[in-house]
Amino acid sequence: MVIARTVHGEPVKVEKKDLKMVTCIYGVIMRRGKILISPQWKENGFDFPGGHLDLGENHLDGLVREVREETGFTVKPLKVIDVFTTFFVHPRTKAAEQCTMLYYSAEIVSGKISTDGFDESERAYAKEARFVTFDELKKMEFVSSIQEPLVPIYKYLKEVGL
Repeated sequence: MVIARTVHGEPVKVEKKDLKMVTCIYGVIMRRGKILISPQWKENGFDFPGGHLDLGENHLDGLVREVREETGFTVKPLKVIDVFTTFFVHPRTKAAEQCTMLYYSAEIVSGKISTDGFDESERAYAKEARFVTFDELKKMEFVSSIQEPLVPIYKYLKEVGL
């Protein structure tokens, strides 16, 4: 038995046999001293652009695809910031997932902010990406089922001068 969490942080007991194993990848992307975020799931809720890798997909290709879908930008992955394991109940599918979460720094190569890449379900829960200051980021609610990724991400952002 494991404890999974919803995007609202509520604990849910899940039998290990009922878990679906997935890999997710997220981009920590800066421009002109601000950080790119993807507002989603609830008021003031955010995540970094990213999501589930497709079966057979290289993780770096997945990062580029996910960021383009959620933000309109094409990015170049730079380096791993950190890796975490989380257990959560996916808000759309209701599936209990054990997710390996990869956080990469990335730089924008081209594009502009857009919601054109949203699929039908994303249109229901996500909003247009935007850039925020580090101080604004610290006041926002991270919608991941765990908050631990914020510690190394904040450390990384401070190291690069934010």
